[in-house]
Amino acid sequence: MTSYHGVYINLDRSVARRSAMDAQIAAFGLTDRYSRFAAVDGSSLPPSRSGLRQGELGAFFSHMRALEAARSSRDGAIHIMEDDALLTGHVRPVIEDAIGAGLFQRFDILFTDILAPPQLGMLKALKSAFDRVEMSGRPALRLSDLQVLDLAGQNFSCLTSYVVGENAIDRMLALYAEEAKTGPSKPVDLFVRDCIGMGKLRAAFLFPFITSLRLEEIAASTIGGSTLAVNPSVIVLAVLRYLFFVNRDLAKAKAFLDAATKENRRPKNPHHDMIVQALEFVMSADFQEF
Repeated sequence: MTSYHGVYINLDRSVARRSAMDAQIAAFGLTDRYSRFAAVDGSSLPPSRSGLRQGELGAFFSHMRALEAARSSRDGAIHIMEDDALLTGHVRPVIEDAIGAGLFQRFDILFTDILAPPQLGMLKALKSAFDRVEMSGRPALRLSDLQVLDLAGQNFSCLTSYVVGENAIDRMLALYAEEAKTGPSKPVDLFVRDCIGMGKLRAAFLFPFITSLRLEEIAASTIGGSTLAVNPSVIVLAVLRYLFFVNRDLAKAKAFLDAATKENRRPKNPHHDMIVQALEFVMSADFQEF
């Protein structure tokens, strides 16, 4: 059986995001298996002992309740997305391949994209792996075209798009419920990451990424608030993540990267420039490690 179904989390007031998600779902022929889940508005929640902001609390309970609702409506694995997700025609065949190949016997969660820290070694490995996948002229990538990379012990964040295996749903809901008893202590993506780090959940990510996030939505986040929206570091990290998306638009990514960094470019500094030049060579295929 390769059955799965999906939901996307969307606040009632985020009408434009809902329209964009519905349009993508229709364009990729997914209307028979994807539906909207009305997100929990953090401002409507009762007072909590949690130190999280209202938007973060809303996100935690949205992911928890979306999983509950999806489990109740149909059987099978569940693909959960946030409403700034960017889909491709590769999503359905790859998820079905993963189920058919028994990948959810090894992992509880499969992420279709993640935000990884900008560490040189990881970026170099991802760039090398990305270059090995031939994507031109391919109507649909399959699981065999991608790498499945274990997230045990890895630092990552974001829950834009992930698939929970059928046999892991109740265990994941139990972890959510235990955390919610006293009020969530950390944002939902970091909570899930810590559950994986402690061995309570097993997870991997598919690479290159078959989903991403709409860069246009980064500055309009309904979770982060105004500080996040104006932070150029957030934009740069989002662009780095987007660059490993199978359907990336390099011109668009360059425009966002230029806009985020234009105020932060340093005056001519030979020391800085030489470090960047050395790192550029380290990132290349010509660099040999000893």
